[in-house]
Amino acid sequence: MRDLGGEAGREAAILQQIKRVRRAGRKHQPDVEDYLEVIYALERVKGYATSSDVASHLNVKLPAVTKMLKRLHELGYISYERYRGFVLTESGRRLASEVLRRHDVLVELLRVLGVPEEVAEAEAEYLEHGLSALTLKRLVEVLELFRRRPELLREPSGQ
Repeated sequence: MRDLGGEAGREAAILQQIKRVRRAGRKHQPDVEDYLEVIYALERVKGYATSSDVASHLNVKLPAVTKMLKRLHELGYISYERYRGFVLTESGRRLASEVLRRHDVLVELLRVLGVPEEVAEAEAEYLEHGLSALTLKRLVEVLELFRRRPELLREPSGQ
């Protein structure tokens, strides 16, 4: 069984990183996966998510959140009632969990390659949404190779 306290800590760190990245001024409109990732992490950390929390973490205005919540409901990712709140459905939770998995794989790979922690977190936030299942699988295989053969990451002597 996994340590939920540890996972909640991981999600809290991801929420803070998302907030930093969004406030740093990288210009892109948050998409479905961004919203699901934040809602999922908020549910894990606080037990629930509010529109205000989502708006704060994604650095968007409340009307944009309301519009996306309607879309997420139409897509079957959340159960949503206007003025009452929302929760992730099983399919929403699955997709959000997969986004976080892609994030974790990218962060770990970037760290292994020597990218500083904060840069790895920020870059993973942008890279995670474009990965196919095949690419993710290959990146996991590369990570496993580096774990088995860490000497592959060392610079050759004499250069």
